[in-house]
Order: sequence, then structure tokens, then C-alpha cells
Amino acid sequence: MKALITSIICFSILTIAWALFVNYADKNIHAMTGSIEDVIMKSISMEDWETADNQFEKLTDKWHKKKKVFTFFYHTSVINDTDFSIARAKGYIKSKDASMAIGELLCLKEQLAFLHLNELITPENIF
Repeated sequence: MKALITSIICFSILTIAWALFVNYADKNIHAMTGSIEDVIMKSISMEDWETADNQFEKLTDKWHKKKKVFTFFYHTSVINDTDFSIARAKGYIKSKDASMAIGELLCLKEQLAFLHLNELITPENIF
């Protein structure tokens, strides 16, 4: 009986921790993808490279701060792919290459969305 109670407590702790993380990640990833779409890509489309660069730096800083928590829950390879995409987008923005920058930002936006959706507990992710 003691083992059963211990197992139930451990399962409950893990479930609560997972639920808190999902909420945390959901808010942060939606904020990052919103920033990409609403601010950075619009700035690039209007060729406002200074704003695009400043906003992308803020996004990069936010990603690196949040990444410390994300590494406990997400696969390292997916986090690394996101880092690579950020590096490529940064290079395209610095070189003022609008088409490549927008393409890479769209890729980054999808990677962030995939990162979150891939870790939710759904039948597709379980089986």
C-alpha cells in the first residue's frame, strides 16, 4: 500500500510539473511567434532594418533565457535546430536580404510551434 501511495504522489507531482511547464511554454512561444509575425517580418517588409534588427535581438535574448528551462522538457536536437535557424535569420537580417530573412523567420516560427506541439500529451504524440 505504501508503494502505491508513493507512486500516486510521484505521478501527481510529475503531472502538475508538466502542466505548469506547458502553460509556461505556451505563453512564451506564442509571444515569440507573435513577435516574429507582427513586428519583425513587418519591419523587414517595410525595409525598416534597424527596427527588425533590434526586435530580433530582443527575440534572441528572450529565446536564450527561456531555452534554459526548455532544455529540461524538449529534445536537444530540436532546440539546436531552432538555434541554427535563429543564427541564419540573424545573418539574413544583418545583410538586409529580405526574401531570405522572411523565409528563415517563417521557418523559425514553424519550428517554435512544432517545438511546443510535439511535447503536448496527445494521442498522436503517445502512439
